[in-house]
Amino acid sequence: MKQILLSIATCLFITILQTIACAQGKMSTVFLLEDAKSNEWCAFKTEALWQTAVQNSGSLTVGKLVYSDNHLFEIDMTQAAESGDWIIYDRYFLNTSKQVVKLRRTINILPGDRSVSERFSLANGKARKIQVSSKQLSTGKLLKSPKPIWLPELPINTTTKMFPFASLLDHIDIAMDNKVCAKSKR
Repeated sequence: MKQILLSIATCLFITILQTIACAQGKMSTVFLLEDAKSNEWCAFKTEALWQTAVQNSGSLTVGKLVYSDNHLFEIDMTQAAESGDWIIYDRYFLNTSKQVVKLRRTINILPGDRSVSERFSLANGKARKIQVSSKQLSTGKLLKSPKPIWLPELPINTTTKMFPFASLLDHIDIAMDNKVCAKSKR
């Protein structure tokens, strides 16, 4: 049940992000999913194809590439625990030189009823945490002095080459085929 809820939440979150981004100008989006069985990442031209693939594969890691005027400016990744205990939403921002410059990370922990938001500045291959806040997941209420809890530790990709789907970044064309896959770096 937790797995189904997390999959639904993931799809809704990515759809909301796409809607917001499309309102900002001429935007194009490529949808990603990790196929753990075949150890590859696949890119999809349309959200409908991607959603079908997510449902069929049960993928716990999905993503999105957002382009403005054919320039990649945002990479979104969502990763969930197989147990359903946590989910992480990463939103990376790139400058016009395709350098990763900022990360907004949200970590939702179900057993701790906690949502932690972290902001990072990224430069020279290093991440510097610039902001952290915590909310009660069930109510959304800001926690002023939260007790420490365990948080999953996932890598922070400080360059585009660090993403597990990096090989797709060089080959994805907005006018691509409906589906393109490449071996995962992990």
